[in-house]
Amino acid sequence: MLQRDDPDVMRSDFEAWRVSFRSSACGQYRVLTEVRMKNKDVLKALEAAFTGYERNNNAALLELLSDDFTFEMSDSLPYGGTYVGRAEFLGFWNAVAKEWTYFRYDAHEIIDAGDTVVVPVKTNALSIRGIRMQNEHIFLFKVRDGRLVHCRLYADTARGRDAIAGEQLRHYPKPDLT
Repeated sequence: MLQRDDPDVMRSDFEAWRVSFRSSACGQYRVLTEVRMKNKDVLKALEAAFTGYERNNNAALLELLSDDFTFEMSDSLPYGGTYVGRAEFLGFWNAVAKEWTYFRYDAHEIIDAGDTVVVPVKTNALSIRGIRMQNEHIFLFKVRDGRLVHCRLYADTARGRDAIAGEQLRHYPKPDLT
C-alpha cells in the first residue's frame, strides 16, 4: 500500500516482506515479495497518475497498458462503456474532456494485492456548465506480468450526471433511523 504522506512506504513494506520471508518455514512470503517487486513500476505509475490533483501525470501509466487493456465504466454517463486498447482508452479521456473543464484526482492510498491494485481517489472537477464536483471514485486494476490488463472505475454517476447537466449537485440528509 502506498500512502502519499510516507515516501519510504515502498522501502519499508519491502523490508517487512523480507523479514517475514526469513521467518517463514513454508516460503509463502517469498511469492508475495516477488509479486510486490513485479508491481513496483505499476505502483509508481498509478501514484503519478492519481495523486496531487494538478500534478496528475498518466504518461507512465499509458506505457504499462497491455495491448488488449480493457477499461469499463457505467454507461449511465455519456462517456461510459467498455473501451479496449490504448486508443479507445485515450478516446474515453477525450470524451470526458468534452464534458469537464478539468477532472483531477488525489489518491487516498494505493492498495497492492498482487494481481489486483485498488486506487480509491477523491475527485475535484469542474463541468463545462460551471458546476464544481468533489466526489469519491475507486479504480480497480488487474495486473499481469507487470502490465495493466483491466480497469473498472466505480463512481457516483448520479452526482456526475447532475454536474454534466448543469444542475446543482444533490445531497440528501441521513434519514431518521428511529
